Amino acid sequence: MQKEASSPPMIQTSGFFVPQAPLPQEEDSRLEELHISPRGHCLLLKGHRNDRIVVYKALKPEFRSDPVHQRMLRREYEIGASLKHPGICEVLAWQELPEYGDSIEMEWVDGSDLGEWLAAHKKEKGLVRRVMQDVCDALAYLHRKQVIHKDLKPENILVTRQGSHVKIIDFGLSDTDSILTGKDPGGTLQYAAPEVIRGEAADERSDIYSFGKILLLAGPSFARVARKCTAREQGRRYASAEEVMQALSGSGAGIAAAVISAVLVIAVIGAILIYRHNGSASQLFLQAVEEVREASTPSL
Repeated sequence: MQKEASSPPMIQTSGFFVPQAPLPQEEDSRLEELHISPRGHCLLLKGHRNDRIVVYKALKPEFRSDPVHQRMLRREYEIGASLKHPGICEVLAWQELPEYGDSIEMEWVDGSDLGEWLAAHKKEKGLVRRVMQDVCDALAYLHRKQVIHKDLKPENILVTRQGSHVKIIDFGLSDTDSILTGKDPGGTLQYAAPEVIRGEAADERSDIYSFGKILLLAGPSFARVARKCTAREQGRRYASAEEVMQALSGSGAGIAAAVISAVLVIAVIGAILIYRHNGSASQLFLQAVEEVREASTPSL
């Protein structure tokens, strides 16, 4: 009897479950105004290019013919284009838009600013700590590139809707060694370091001060690190963003160790007092002290 040939295995193909809408063409130049700075010189537009959603930063109409503001926008582009880090909004190109003139093309970030994000996630302490560390990591990268942000604040830090990833934005006031302009002190008063407010030049520790102000918004568990970041004297602050990163990594363990140490000290003092008045009761108290010590010892 001839054996029947087995049928070939079914091949599982991948694809979309619903028909896809036609993609916009590159020549479609429709732009949506996202934000016009009430006191600044720029506006933001949302558009697309090569099947990708992008944001354009251009000058407001009253500033477009001003050479000073044209140089400021170009300077911001050159600083942003030199930065490649997952925690920094990517600058894609320098573009001339028909109705808006010169502009900076940047990646579109679907999310909210850090202040709004903290209001919604403040109880998620582990996640908040990770986001703060990500901000500090991006700041450390900036400083290694000899770039000082000079306007670090919650509004200039975006957090993505998917995955809560950090994106630092707005380098309009930033400074770097290779560019001659933009050396004047600047920033936002609420987050600016004392030396900047006095009219002195900003450095890495000025950004660290601003980051400390942000940490204060993130919750009391960051208070110890935030206090050192925001010391009035620059020499009393952390010397680098890497040092802040190390402090953030150990701040939770440090607080726990401090609490445990305090409990043990109180327990020992109590044991001594009880022993002086009642030797038998001291045995029970010392047993309790030993239980606290064992519970506080980390398992390996």
